[in-house]
Amino acid sequence: MKRLFLLCALLCTFAQTQANGLLPKFKFGIKAGMDYQSNNLRSELKDFKLDSSTGWFAGLQGELSFGNLGIHPEVIYSHNKFDVEGSSATNLKLNKLDIPVLLQYKLLGLIALQVGPTFCVMTETDSPIGDWEIKRPTVGYAAGAEVQIWKFTVSARYNGSFKRSEVLGLSTKGENQINTFQLGVGLFF
Repeated sequence: MKRLFLLCALLCTFAQTQANGLLPKFKFGIKAGMDYQSNNLRSELKDFKLDSSTGWFAGLQGELSFGNLGIHPEVIYSHNKFDVEGSSATNLKLNKLDIPVLLQYKLLGLIALQVGPTFCVMTETDSPIGDWEIKRPTVGYAAGAEVQIWKFTVSARYNGSFKRSEVLGLSTKGENQINTFQLGVGLFF
């Protein structure tokens, strides 16, 4: 009888802490959207300039929340195709894998402000203008907001690089800067 009473007391305590948000909640889902990259990428080795580009992204998202605070990791694959201006006008295709690990703070239980580091790994480059060197993964930053209604999310995020000399794992001489703005929709399961 004492064991039954103790078990009921533990279940009631667990249910109350879950309802108050004291225990972490985890959920995962999918995400996709538009990826706009504004570039300032030029090379002194070759006479070319990359224009800004709009591409797409898709991936997985997760959320580990402790009340209003949480961690929002993602694994996102993105594809962009750039028009190359210069002596050999052509296209450059970049495929990359972004892994942002964001700290989030929920306002009004509906809007989440997110900020944190993002790790980028180039998966493929297709360039007829010469060989691009795929270097080690780069680290950048991300900041944005996400609105969640039931299981659906709408997000807007800005991604940037910490270094000018190494952008998306591409090594060139000259001034390098790529900034990304993403608009996406998602679904948590």
